[in-house]
Amino acid sequence: MADLVADIASYQPSDLGFFQALKSAGVKAVIIKLTEGSNPGSAYVNPKARAQISNARQAGLLVHAYHYAKFYGAQDARNEADWFIQNAKALGIGSDSVMALDIEDTSNARYATDDANAFLQRVKDLGYPNIDIYSMASWFWQGRLNAGQLIAKNKWVANYGVSQPGVDAVGLWQYTSSFPIYGVKIDMSYDFNGFYSRPHSAQPIPIKEPEAPKPIKVPDSWVDPLGDKWIKEDGTFTSNTALHLRWGARTTSSVIAVLPAGSVVKYDACSRHGDFVWLRQPRPNGQFGYVACRDAKTNEPYGSFK
Repeated sequence: MADLVADIASYQPSDLGFFQALKSAGVKAVIIKLTEGSNPGSAYVNPKARAQISNARQAGLLVHAYHYAKFYGAQDARNEADWFIQNAKALGIGSDSVMALDIEDTSNARYATDDANAFLQRVKDLGYPNIDIYSMASWFWQGRLNAGQLIAKNKWVANYGVSQPGVDAVGLWQYTSSFPIYGVKIDMSYDFNGFYSRPHSAQPIPIKEPEAPKPIKVPDSWVDPLGDKWIKEDGTFTSNTALHLRWGARTTSSVIAVLPAGSVVKYDACSRHGDFVWLRQPRPNGQFGYVACRDAKTNEPYGSFK
């Protein structure tokens, strides 16, 4: 039987009882979200991370860390790696921990292998040799991530409601987001290779601090008059539920039409703001329609992408 590994963020509890319950359920390790984006940028740090790390260790669990990617381009990716490691060191994450990159956001490049490798190599260069990458199985199916070219070889893949990960040579399979524990439901994974559930040897960490992130220009992006950042991305979205197509990227904007499940929307840009991720649909006479394609807080998609 593969060992159980849980991943948690600020949505989950941070008290000792929660981690003791995980230990009692047979969980061997936890992967804790530390950061998101970079500085400059969203500069997010999980406010519960310190308590979650401390209480997980007290409960006897191995502790690893992950970063949620918002980057576009190799330099942006290295900036985010600097932010991740800066905070990992401040929170007491050692070089024996696995440092995972969570890449699944609409702000990432359509084909993100090179950017992901730039991030992962930077993490290794900063003294953390145990690296991994997380994404949905569909990102591998669609070629958005090329498994053969990634420098992280373990691979942590999410695929729910199926009997196997759906991607070859997966080390960690996130098979559910609804594992019941301590009165809540959480993500849970099977660790086939023991990459997370067995201890790694600590490595010397370079004393030199990361260089200050350099200002970067994100290609093909802009800020609209409402202050929302948009990133150019051509694609096709197919809804799995009824959605409103609106004249603006706000829930208060006028409705153009109600799109039934199975509707196909060709889009040329996306934006994460408010409670949703929005897509922009080009329309005749230089006009645009807008549709919410994903919950911005849970990342639950309302359809599939090509």
